[in-house]
Amino acid sequence: MKRPLVILAVFYVLGIILAGLIRLDFWLMMGVAIVVFVFVSLKVREKHLFLVLVLFLALLAGGLNLKNAYRLPGCHIRNFVAYKDNAVYCLNGFIASQPEFKNNHLWFILRVRQIQTDKLRYKCCGEVLVKMDFKQVLNYGEDLTLIGSLGRPQVFSRSRGGYRDFLARQGIYLIMPIQNNRQIIRQDKFSGGQLTRGCLWLRFYLEQIIRRHLPALPASILSAMVLGQKQGIPRLVSDSMIKAGTVHILVVSGFNVGIVAFMINLLLKILRFPRKGRIILTAICLLIYCLITGATNPVIRATVMGLVFLAAHLLKREADIYNSLVSAALFILVINPRQLSDVGFQLSFISVLAIVYFYPKLKALVHLESCKIKILKFIIEGCLVSFSAWLGTLVIIALNFRIIAPVTVLANILIVPLATLITLCGFILVLSGLIYPDLANLFSLPTMALITLLLNINAALIKLPGAYIYF
Repeated sequence: MKRPLVILAVFYVLGIILAGLIRLDFWLMMGVAIVVFVFVSLKVREKHLFLVLVLFLALLAGGLNLKNAYRLPGCHIRNFVAYKDNAVYCLNGFIASQPEFKNNHLWFILRVRQIQTDKLRYKCCGEVLVKMDFKQVLNYGEDLTLIGSLGRPQVFSRSRGGYRDFLARQGIYLIMPIQNNRQIIRQDKFSGGQLTRGCLWLRFYLEQIIRRHLPALPASILSAMVLGQKQGIPRLVSDSMIKAGTVHILVVSGFNVGIVAFMINLLLKILRFPRKGRIILTAICLLIYCLITGATNPVIRATVMGLVFLAAHLLKREADIYNSLVSAALFILVINPRQLSDVGFQLSFISVLAIVYFYPKLKALVHLESCKIKILKFIIEGCLVSFSAWLGTLVIIALNFRIIAPVTVLANILIVPLATLITLCGFILVLSGLIYPDLANLFSLPTMALITLLLNINAALIKLPGAYIYF
């Protein structure tokens, strides 16, 4: 069987989809899975039957994982809260995410240890999204006691439960609004992972370097492209990029991870590290960069793919792009199968898959190899890559965002090379800011000029007739 991992992944995903559409008892599915597993163990020598049973087991595994994701433990905080009861709750826990100020509110996730209501205390688990109406200096890992009401997130959309469903995929079912300081009691203790705290501190320090050397708007764009911090980007800019189909450049993805791997490997090579040591240290740096940038789906995908390629290089084997992509998807879906219905997850993987699948076929169709003019060949290749990604994501974007943007193909041909240069300049600016701050000023001017050029080109493209169509 060619690419067995891809076939198994397809059946695993089908299992998740079917489990979401068909109501089946969890324990009934578990019983069937155990029976199938026993038959798989007994029928190893019968190749065809063994293959059918393995694929069926992968189907059941996907369905069981989704069903299990909806099964919350008895101590989960959602089980202690009656919706629309207007009760006042006292929560004890620690901040499980770096607080972010956006839309005039401070947001963070509280991982709860204890809940108190009506003078009764219970140990509990789970996470609550906290929405504060004022600014407050809070940090990841800080222990807090919060007093207030708890409610379900609003829907905001008719499709798939909207915002409520988005939070549920992250394991968050409740929101606590905080209006004043009297609702917060700081415990002067810290919890959470030391590695995560260190990565968040490093991200904050690197972001300060960027903001020290660039004006507010270019700094927010570069922070998004290099560190995955998008909260400072004005709504007008993000809307403009959505219309042009270039908003993906504001997301840390495979290109950024590739730059980090290349720069670390090059530095270690200059320092004469042995080959195995370079690969292992590069892998560790990729994991740290993944944590620094928030471990979003595109970063996890790119990191897992990078680790697969590094492992293949370590074992002196050629890595397969389809197996690497599937490995990244399975890694995310095994941890949280509900991510399959997330639009960001779908776009992240389908865009790469579309490029890998369509680009070689389009390249052969136009007989690109016969082109002898290098500049023309480069432009055509850019067009084909952009068109492949647009073709693969067209239906998903149309269904979810009610927009079709034909200008996307042209926009990405012009914007992506600029974004590449900006990202490279950004990494050099940050590194020089760490080593020799005065040197960072030298790279701030071209970085700012390139970002300004990118925004102007993007604004001009969406003004073209028929650039985008809402429906």
